[in-house]
Amino acid sequence: MRRIVSLAAAALLLAAGCTKIDYVGKQFSPTVDVDIFFAMDDVEREYEVMGHLTATANDIVSAEKMQEEILKKAREKGADAVVILGLDRYATSAPASWSETTKTEETGTGTKTTTTGSSSSGTEEKKEIRATFLKYR
Repeated sequence: MRRIVSLAAAALLLAAGCTKIDYVGKQFSPTVDVDIFFAMDDVEREYEVMGHLTATANDIVSAEKMQEEILKKAREKGADAVVILGLDRYATSAPASWSETTKTEETGTGTKTTTTGSSSSGTEEKKEIRATFLKYR
């Protein structure tokens, strides 16, 4: 039983530690070295914008880990440089849950039905990093 609980906890931590990457743009042969910038004006070479990326993760994931995932995706897509455009934190609503119990009793004068319910919801902290992928000319 203890092993099942440990495996379930590990699975939850793994799921919580994932970074979701959404990329829209062109793809080239993979690259090895990718330059990183934090403003478009810092890029001194001529380039073309090859795509845009949004990385989203639970707040438990470090921005540094998210940056590593962005650079990995940049290499896969063949980018020569990545410009990190910003980091945002926000709260999202966790899915609401509802439970209901219905109890029926026979009374001296008929049937009595009682239904009780409860709901719960919460918020989840998220972070998002936006980036632009560049290909040097």
